[in-house]
Amino acid sequence: MRKIVTVGLAIALAALVLPSASFAAGAPAGRKQPQPTGTVKGKARDAQGQELAQTKVRIRNSSTGVLAADLTTDVTGAFVGVVPTGNYVVEIVGANGTVVGLSPVITVTPGSTATISVMGSAVAAVASGAGGGGGSKKGGLGIFGLGTVASIAVIGGAATATVFGIKAATNDASPSR
Repeated sequence: MRKIVTVGLAIALAALVLPSASFAAGAPAGRKQPQPTGTVKGKARDAQGQELAQTKVRIRNSSTGVLAADLTTDVTGAFVGVVPTGNYVVEIVGANGTVVGLSPVITVTPGSTATISVMGSAVAAVASGAGGGGGSKKGGLGIFGLGTVASIAVIGGAATATVFGIKAATNDASPSR
């Protein structure tokens, strides 16, 4: 009899706790919470500083590489895009689809507007011109067969690289043992 009462109380208690626990958890698991967003706005210019009208601009997450916005500049070279909060790079895309300009990493916080001016590289502009031979199959800037974005990252990394230390391989074993 005591076991039946104990089991009955446990079931009753569970019935009381479970519904309140489901309310305390917030929104149901199947419903996605809206992600906070911010705005990226700026101007796209060529290597000579001229505004790039009607030019494709992409905003890409710098950590994941996921494309967050695909935009086109207006007649003054201006662009505006709303993206989830995070760290991004802005790419200027040439007529043949290659990246001809890349911004430094910018941070977008909830409700804020990050403003940037992106300039096309003279090297990338020459490589993506009519001659085409920039190192990649489609033209554009390319190093060691890498694509444009990877090549720009390699150049940027090489420009800031520092050697912290070198240790020569040593053989600590004694030949007499």
